[in-house]
Amino acid sequence: MTSPVSDSAGAVGGGWNERREDYALRRVPLSYRQWGAISLTGVMLGVATAMFFLAWGGQLIIAYGTVNTLIGMIFGTVLIGGVGLVLTRISAATGLDSDLITRGAGFGFMGSAFTSLIYTFNFVMFFAFEGEIMAAAIHDYWPVIPSWSVYLAVGLVFIPLTWWGITAMNWLMWATLPVYLGFLVWTIVLAATSDTHAAFWSHVPTTVANPAAGPALLQVMAASLGLISMATGAADLGRFLPPGKRTGGAVALGFGSMFVTLCVLTMLGGWFTLRFDGSTNPGAYLSGLMGIWGVLFVIVTQLRINTTNVYSGSLAYANFFCRIFHITPGRQYWVILTTVVGTGLMFGGILDHLNAILTFEATFIMAWVMAVVSDIVINKRLGLSPSNFVYKRAHTYKYNPVGVGALVFALAIALPLAFNVAGPLGKTLAPFVSGIVAFAAAPAIAALTRGRYYLPATAASNIDPALPAVGTGSIANIASARADAHTQEVNGTSRCTTCADSFELAEFVSCPFHQGPVCSVCCSSESRCKEMCKSEQQAVLTIKSAPTQSA
Repeated sequence: MTSPVSDSAGAVGGGWNERREDYALRRVPLSYRQWGAISLTGVMLGVATAMFFLAWGGQLIIAYGTVNTLIGMIFGTVLIGGVGLVLTRISAATGLDSDLITRGAGFGFMGSAFTSLIYTFNFVMFFAFEGEIMAAAIHDYWPVIPSWSVYLAVGLVFIPLTWWGITAMNWLMWATLPVYLGFLVWTIVLAATSDTHAAFWSHVPTTVANPAAGPALLQVMAASLGLISMATGAADLGRFLPPGKRTGGAVALGFGSMFVTLCVLTMLGGWFTLRFDGSTNPGAYLSGLMGIWGVLFVIVTQLRINTTNVYSGSLAYANFFCRIFHITPGRQYWVILTTVVGTGLMFGGILDHLNAILTFEATFIMAWVMAVVSDIVINKRLGLSPSNFVYKRAHTYKYNPVGVGALVFALAIALPLAFNVAGPLGKTLAPFVSGIVAFAAAPAIAALTRGRYYLPATAASNIDPALPAVGTGSIANIASARADAHTQEVNGTSRCTTCADSFELAEFVSCPFHQGPVCSVCCSSESRCKEMCKSEQQAVLTIKSAPTQSA
């Protein structure tokens, strides 16, 4: 079992155990949702300050020209920022991260586990991109240090940096921001005073990187879709916002961070490339321009971005292994797996295939994210799915054909395109096809199934009277749990029958297997019960017995 966090330490700055966990597998309680939009946006902008975006901007402008790159970045800001706004408002209102939202948005308990794998690869991929850039900077300045040793060092250093979760990340981001901005201003001055006088806004490549892959603008837009996971990353941070500040926080985390990332820093990276003789690897040109200070600049940005990558990857791994293998050692231990996989990708030279990998990854991410968005903006508004976001194992089917079906259908059509079956143009179109098909398929499947796979018949009811009455429940167990809540030091909490830790009432269901209130994580990781609460016999028995018992 995991070491669940006690809500008695639920305020910001609570126990170290809480800071390590950051409610990786459960709803964030109201007592912990006190973070401001400025603080969380600061953490989110750790992504924007990645060297990856400077390198990517250089590659895009060299290959496709400045105007095409700018239009593509505006497109990415509007689309990804819009998705981020929708998801972050939901996460701030519910306290759920993107994975828990996915469960109740058409995928089911086990169905969303596989989207966690898609999500995880995205973060280890960016972890590897950044690691390679830093290795290039260090190796170029100190040729005696082999790149492989830097890869290993990068993997090791981020384990302690992300062990303590969002609290340590917030401190790191704000502490390093002045250093980063100082180095960035220095680089801008060097670029502005460079002897190279290449035109920026009018720059057009002599030939498009791959004319057979379609118009240059289309290729840039396809590559930008590979960053759609930044929208789900915004939601993962947005769950720490107070519900009353969800709209302003969602705008800042969604649109604000995307504008800075794509329209400012990515374009700035393209300008640097043209001013520094066409070099697209900032790890190489910064060490050449600034010497040891350039290497330090790269290291600072590496610390900022890869703490976010490793943290987000550990969240996704924690969710996946909890559901598939019922393993819950704690969010912080999956930090180790995230860094190991990311380090392995560095050795594979992933940076050399940046645009192709982004487009391929976008095919998977778009199918998942657009199926979720479709369920939120269409299915829930049309009454095809429940208006609330059910996430507990006892209240969800293992698989919901709405989201899972939309994902499979979209990938069945788009993956052959991504694998070049229809040639380079088909490969470019793959992420667009994936997103459009998934968005259209989710409401179609929901209508065909009449939404019957969202809420199973269950005997496990919420014990919190403020929540919707999901499940038939056992009134005796619910009454017992509520009575127990009044004996706790913190009002509105109960104690888990399994792990004996206290949480807010919203975390619990009345479990017929354990004969008492069980928290959502213990419910998720329980392998012995065989989901007896969802068995037809148990549900019928509970329904029959409920009216004869007193509350």
